[in-house]
Amino acid sequence: MSSSPLAGKRILLSRAAAQLPELAGQVSDRGGIPLLFPCLAVEVMHDEITQALSLAGQYSDVVFTSANGVDAVAQAVAGSGQSFSRALAGMRVAAVGARTAIRLQQYGVQPAIVPEEASQDGLIDAYVSSGLPCQLLFFRAEEGRDALVEALAGQGVGVTMVTAYRTVCPDDDASAVQALLRADAVDAVLLGSARAASHYVQRIGSVELASRPVIVVISAAMADAARKLGLRVQLVAKSASFEAMLDALAEYYMPSSPERGV
Repeated sequence: MSSSPLAGKRILLSRAAAQLPELAGQVSDRGGIPLLFPCLAVEVMHDEITQALSLAGQYSDVVFTSANGVDAVAQAVAGSGQSFSRALAGMRVAAVGARTAIRLQQYGVQPAIVPEEASQDGLIDAYVSSGLPCQLLFFRAEEGRDALVEALAGQGVGVTMVTAYRTVCPDDDASAVQALLRADAVDAVLLGSARAASHYVQRIGSVELASRPVIVVISAAMADAARKLGLRVQLVAKSASFEAMLDALAEYYMPSSPERGV
């Protein structure tokens, strides 16, 4: 991979610890050097999930908007001694994003709806095409947009939102990464959510130090959120995916890249 624009580049990955090995593999496949620095820890809301699933028969559809949400529900279901696929039986399953769909498949659940656009807006369009739910069970993070709920409510669809998990800031020692940043030994940082960006700054302890590498974000909305934190965002992915962030970074490191002033 010596010919890759990312060859030898030290790329800091900030997602939850469970997601980092797969992402690190993608960086390595492009010749980069992954630096694992989880800025999200997942706290599963067992009681809320269990209570919602006890009423699963009331719902025609269930939607997951992240792999973390799938993992959270699966963990809660496992604790009750039930299988994941049985817990969702009888409901049409929707997944926002390819990673969410893949994670469902790994638990033996085949989503019926995966919108082309990996967003709540894309899911709204998919429901319009595939048929609106009668009653929807929506597992989500504690924070998030309400676009889906508002749009479906306008169509007379009842939506029950369940907080499946919340993301918190890891509290392990960050001094090694802080030292790498001070030594300019990190080339780029990939940030996939506003919460990850906030926790990244919190863990580093200085927005100036945190901004030393090339900052790559997953969307324009994410760029706005990161800039409000004081981060100097340099690259925005063309689509909301980890691969697109790597693509943007690879393009940046191309010798003829105008963004580098070459």
